[in-house]
Amino acid sequence: MNLYQRFPLKDHRAGFTLAVAYPHDIESLLTVKEALHRGIISKALLCGDKAIIREKAKEAKLPSNAFEIIHCPSMEEAADQVARLAFEKKAHALMKGLLDTSIFLKPLLKKEYDLKKESLLSHAMLLYREKDDRFYLVSDGGMVIAPTLEQKKTILHNTVELAHAMGLSNPVAVPLTAKEKPYEKMPATMDAESLRLMNVAGEIQGCRVSGPMQFDVAVSKESATKKGVKDPLAGQAEILLCPCIEVGNVLVKSLTYLADFVNFGLVLGAKIPVIVVSRSDGEEEKLGSIYLARLLTEKE
Repeated sequence: MNLYQRFPLKDHRAGFTLAVAYPHDIESLLTVKEALHRGIISKALLCGDKAIIREKAKEAKLPSNAFEIIHCPSMEEAADQVARLAFEKKAHALMKGLLDTSIFLKPLLKKEYDLKKESLLSHAMLLYREKDDRFYLVSDGGMVIAPTLEQKKTILHNTVELAHAMGLSNPVAVPLTAKEKPYEKMPATMDAESLRLMNVAGEIQGCRVSGPMQFDVAVSKESATKKGVKDPLAGQAEILLCPCIEVGNVLVKSLTYLADFVNFGLVLGAKIPVIVVSRSDGEEEKLGSIYLARLLTEKE
């Protein structure tokens, strides 16, 4: 089973337009070509220098009837253009090309475009391993550096929305800590307990929150049994909520490089899915991230 079989689309025939900011690299256009070939997208709006994009599109053998070039001489203009396309509802998702992430994301915060849906934009990664159909949603390892309790609540809300789009109706979410009990000297454990109580009280909905919990107990029933952890949700984590960006970053890269997981990511909290890929990501990761964006759009 692969990602596309595990989390199938509801309507393969629906049109889906992807706007790409500054696709001046062959890798971005090869991903667009494959997304078109697989029917994940139906059209691409390529925002950047027209001459460069034409040259790269020719090199990638991108079908001429499947894309439109919008000339934007600079990175800043390209980033602003894709945000405008989202505001005008001409694009279903946005993707970063060969430009700085900060430049790409800045126009999304402009009041005139009204693209923020939540108070906080956050990043989520889907880690998926085909050989045993195992997956985790990890957040936030890419945007929010040291989230407060209120920010963790919003990050969880954003991630749960993606989980629902993937078909997980009531996912188990675990705020990761280094201890299984609330401990005042470890603020992450206190936040985890607060999030769990918010969930019990109905303030956080659409998921089951358990914690505080260490990583091994969150993902392994065997570990929970050996440690005597009685929590009925132990070992069943589907969403791993990280206490800080370093934990999320290291966790994702550890699972990717040492445990054969493939990672796919989205920026969440906007009115439109936003794809920000790493420089080290290959076509598989980029293509899967576009697919996640379409899944999220189908939920709307």
